Amino acid sequence: MTDPFGELLTRWTIRLALSCYVFCLAAAILRRGAGSSRMNDAVRLVWTLGCGLFIAHVVAAFGYYHHFSHQAAYDDTAQQTLEQLGFAFGGGIYFSYLFLALWVADVGWRWIGPASRPAWLDWPLHAYMFFIAFNGAIVFEGGVSRWAGIVACIVLAGVVVWRTWGRLPACPKA
Repeated sequence: MTDPFGELLTRWTIRLALSCYVFCLAAAILRRGAGSSRMNDAVRLVWTLGCGLFIAHVVAAFGYYHHFSHQAAYDDTAQQTLEQLGFAFGGGIYFSYLFLALWVADVGWRWIGPASRPAWLDWPLHAYMFFIAFNGAIVFEGGVSRWAGIVACIVLAGVVVWRTWGRLPACPKA
């Protein structure tokens, strides 16, 4: 890849998409399904923006890096897996496709029929998405993206601890 615009577009769309994802995941942890309708609407808008940015990232990556070739994306994924994990596995691209499909489907469901979307779906969805985002941002990336991913994970861990700590009973006085 020699096009600096394509590289910037590809990198910044994923960085911004994952920033939206982290915001929404933190909001989900903090509110546990509750919250004002204005807050829920704001989170839904950020969730939708993140999904749109991820779609833009996929289009940019396929266009600028893989020339809209699934085989090139598959081969590149296999090469990156070989470099990072010691074995070639191009099938990881399908996990990225599933990530995209799940995010798009969830955005659609939240807009078209939010009342019919079961709350229990949040945690399996976020577990999968977090796993893919963690690998994409930390395991298979370096530099600024890796450090930003590490900071995001620390912030999310802090949100979990804070949310959990806030639910614990007070310590008895000695």
